[in-house]
Amino acid sequence: MARVPPVEWVPHVEAYVDVSRPAAQHSASVDALAALVNKDKLTLFDLVSKMDMYLTTTDHIVRSRGILLLGEILSRISFKCLDVNTITTLSDFFISRLSDWQAIRGALVGCLALLHRKQGVGCIVIADVKRLVESFLQNVPVQSLAAADRKLCFEILSCILDRYPEAVKQMDGEQLYGICEAIDEEKDPECLMLSFHVVEVVMKLFPDPSGLAAQFAGDVFEILSKYFPVYFTHGVGNGLDATREDLSRALMHAFCSTQYFEPFVIPLLLDKLASSLPLAKIDSLKYLDNCIRFYGADRMVRHASAVWYKLKEVIFNLSSDQLLISEALNCLKTAIMYTDSSDKDLFINLILLDEDIVNKIRSVSSVEKSILSSLEDLAQLHALGSVISILAESSTYFCTRVLQEHFAHLVDIVGTKADYESRQLNNCNGSSSAPVNYGALYLSVQLLSSCREVALVSYKDCSSVKLAKESWWLILEKKLEQLIHLLRSFITIASRSMQPMLRQEYVSCAVKGLLTLATFPEQCSPLPANAYEDILLMFTSIIISKFENVDLWRLSLKALTSIGSSIAEFHDSEREVVYYRTVVDKIVSLVESYDTSMPLSLRLEASYEIGTAGLNYMLRVAKSLEVAVVTNISESEANGRMECAEHVAHLFECYSSRVLPWLLTSGGVNELALSFALRLLDETKDLTVLDRMSSQGLLDSLMTGMKLLVGVCTEEQQSLIVQKAYCIISSMFSLPLKLMTDRLLAVDELVPSHSVPETALISMFSSIIVGLRPQTPVPDMMVTINLLSVFLLNGKMPAAYALASIFNKYLHNPEFSHENQLDKILDDILERCFLTVLANSCSKISHSSAGTSDDVNFSDVFSGNKLSKINILSSLAWIGKGLLMRGDEKVKDISMFLLKILCSDEILASIPSHQEEPYGGHSSDTSLTICVASAFHVMMSDSEMCLNKKFHARIKPLYKQRFFSILMPIFLSKIKETTAVTTKLALYRAFGHIISNAPVPAVITEAHQILLVMVDSLAKLSFDIEDKDLVYSLLLVFSGMLMDEKGKECILDNIQITISVLTELVSYPHLMVVRETALQCLVAFSTLPHSKIYPMRRKVVQAAIKALDDKKRAVRQVAVRCRQTWISSCLRWDLWIICQVPDV
Repeated sequence: MARVPPVEWVPHVEAYVDVSRPAAQHSASVDALAALVNKDKLTLFDLVSKMDMYLTTTDHIVRSRGILLLGEILSRISFKCLDVNTITTLSDFFISRLSDWQAIRGALVGCLALLHRKQGVGCIVIADVKRLVESFLQNVPVQSLAAADRKLCFEILSCILDRYPEAVKQMDGEQLYGICEAIDEEKDPECLMLSFHVVEVVMKLFPDPSGLAAQFAGDVFEILSKYFPVYFTHGVGNGLDATREDLSRALMHAFCSTQYFEPFVIPLLLDKLASSLPLAKIDSLKYLDNCIRFYGADRMVRHASAVWYKLKEVIFNLSSDQLLISEALNCLKTAIMYTDSSDKDLFINLILLDEDIVNKIRSVSSVEKSILSSLEDLAQLHALGSVISILAESSTYFCTRVLQEHFAHLVDIVGTKADYESRQLNNCNGSSSAPVNYGALYLSVQLLSSCREVALVSYKDCSSVKLAKESWWLILEKKLEQLIHLLRSFITIASRSMQPMLRQEYVSCAVKGLLTLATFPEQCSPLPANAYEDILLMFTSIIISKFENVDLWRLSLKALTSIGSSIAEFHDSEREVVYYRTVVDKIVSLVESYDTSMPLSLRLEASYEIGTAGLNYMLRVAKSLEVAVVTNISESEANGRMECAEHVAHLFECYSSRVLPWLLTSGGVNELALSFALRLLDETKDLTVLDRMSSQGLLDSLMTGMKLLVGVCTEEQQSLIVQKAYCIISSMFSLPLKLMTDRLLAVDELVPSHSVPETALISMFSSIIVGLRPQTPVPDMMVTINLLSVFLLNGKMPAAYALASIFNKYLHNPEFSHENQLDKILDDILERCFLTVLANSCSKISHSSAGTSDDVNFSDVFSGNKLSKINILSSLAWIGKGLLMRGDEKVKDISMFLLKILCSDEILASIPSHQEEPYGGHSSDTSLTICVASAFHVMMSDSEMCLNKKFHARIKPLYKQRFFSILMPIFLSKIKETTAVTTKLALYRAFGHIISNAPVPAVITEAHQILLVMVDSLAKLSFDIEDKDLVYSLLLVFSGMLMDEKGKECILDNIQITISVLTELVSYPHLMVVRETALQCLVAFSTLPHSKIYPMRRKVVQAAIKALDDKKRAVRQVAVRCRQTWISSCLRWDLWIICQVPDV
């Protein structure tokens, strides 16, 4: 390849060496030279030859720039092959330059570049790495350098230790001391991250007892100990990659790098546990946990006593927060598991024979403590229970030892069988029973849980545990019957007779005990089959008959769900049969029953929660809901009760919003959905039934359910459903197939009256169409579209959803033969919609798609006064949304038609502003302009109703960005040209919907064009309560701009008008979040340049002060922060100005 003449590349060298040039030019010069070397247009030999004067001159500034340039180029050609001689020459040069302190940065960059090179492209040899280490430790005063240079030093050390460990394995004590000296007193976070890693690797390189790690462990740890615990004062957004958590983790790894740190680390960590700083305690516990795991039993056994006493202080300290106690318990668990020695009883004796533990257990056992008197007692009991249970669940041996010491005694304290019978008798007689020792009950249940944890570890081989002469299993088995009686008695008796303050504690503890017993793996469960079934029956009975006791009811439901999940987890086939018969059948059958005292919401909740225990259970729940829906529809038809309709609505809500989504994530839903959908069609094919359902308000629930059912089916299953629905439609309407295939029928040519039942039938059919996959064929597509278009022109929105789905999924679809016909019929439907909306207009709008054609029936046009124009406009919006999402160009026709309506005062004046069927849930006086503006919201927003991924819509990537980019200049032009106030307000409303639904990055890109329009829109729309949601959406977009650098630039150029509008929104009366967000934006403004915001300080502070009297607490809190931020910010500015005034 031809070489580039020096005249072309030498200027780059000169530009880099010249310190007066900008940094951007320096960077460009390096990139240009590196590119030439990588492309073989410039050799390193030629480069170094021409740079000779820059590399060796006595001018240290020029020399340092020249060496740095060579180092930077070398770092940018790391993948270029270099021969051995070149690498050796470069190594000699950069190693020698390490002694040149005035040019040290270039030498460090060059050395690091050499170390990073890989084997295949030529890399530094081990001998040169050794020389580099010696020269580095001898000549580089690391702590005298700037932070950036120190970082390079630590990167060099880290790279050598990670990639060339053999070069430092012969390191002597003096060199290790040099590394320690380089690290000592380091403060920079990023440098510390690297230095901690250096220590970790160095200490791991010398594991031998006579090695450097053992000899210098004390000296090295003395340096490390200064950084524990890590205090990090750097603020957010300072450009640092290192966080406090990263630093702390790196230091912890350094602590655990060698066992020779153990004599120094453990005393330090235990000492820091007495610190008054929570951070120091938390870090001490985390470090201690990791160090115990790393150092091992042989070294940790000598600290066992000290570790236990320190952890005990934290665990039983009432002032410790929950996080600290949790960390201490985790650490205790680690200490018990890892501090294993020849004396197996060492740690267990430390705890069980500890004087404090013995006293606490004795205190629990005493009669005086039978009822807890304070929250402090409860906290101490929980701490004691945690310690005992952690000890017991650590191993089979520990579990047996703990149960031998305490379990039988604790159960006897809770009560004997005679006590249980006495309580029953007292309860029947109405007399009060003796107080129950809650502490003993709690500890018994905790030990029960520990036994289960031990069983989970060894449940596949439980025979050895059962056959052992002394084991936890035998101890538990002896007391099992007594314990079960006691636990059941607390649920059935204590829940009524005890004090309300303690009742929940007793009941939850008893439920937990029974739950624990029932969730032992079947292979090693001490629970007999009859006792297991009794527990299930008791909980099921509570669900069915004691729903007034909400706390007990929910605890029981949670327990049954957990039991079912454990059956699935351990594949306990025998227990599954019992559970299905005893629990699932009884609770799920509640849904199918209409006449029951239990509220429907609780029945549905119980059925769903039981279903979540396993797929088979949920399928049973789904089938039960199906039966209940069909049965209640039939009852509604028979007796006409409105309650039946409400009942069905709740059933469908549970099925569609809870059961179906759960089944979708677990599988097994397709056949179930097909069966349900076909049964619904059978029930609703009678027009009389549909008429009754419509009058009872049940139709919407059925439509939603049908969409979801169809949506989860396969193409083949969907074909069966839609074909059956079409057959029902055909039989009801006697469709003129020949006419409907050739042309669109007139509105009154097919169904003159469009009665309620017929509309309901089409609505159900439309919901099926919405849920179809694009690969599922629609029967008689042209006939179906013709039928739906007639109902669309009658203002029936379900037909619009169906047509929007058809054009989104099937337009230009080569899989279907009628793709060309769809294009033409779409034009015809749009034309009719346009003409229907304009039927009463005194003038015409010129539009490419609104011209007349031979097929147009003008009876449609002149019947415009009979139709709901608002719903037709909404239908246009939904069809436009379907076209927009698939990227079809015809969406422009709809958009321009809507825009021309917004801009035509004559047309708007000719159409009444009050409609029968208002759009979007607005009040009856909603104007047509709001509907047209809202049409753009429909097209741009995400919908749950149809046209989404759940219903298999075709969605082209970035469709919202493209639509926004197309309409933005048009709207800006129209807004600028319009002088009429009402028209401009309508345009603001429509453009606001487009902006608020467009991706924020796309809006920010055009911020310089739309900011003033946005601000003016916020000001104008804030007067109408109907626009409150739009105002909030626009304000969120504005806040997004305020967080972006480009957006900030645009805002700064228009800061006065922007702040003026925001201060007005602080008093916005219609929506609290608008006031709160406006104040938050003003807080963000305080970070902008003071020279820009200073003139607006009075207006902002006055607005914030006014907001201090807001009715909502959230607004008042932000107002306080806003006022304080602006006052303090402006005060600093005032002081700065004063300081600039010279003394007189």
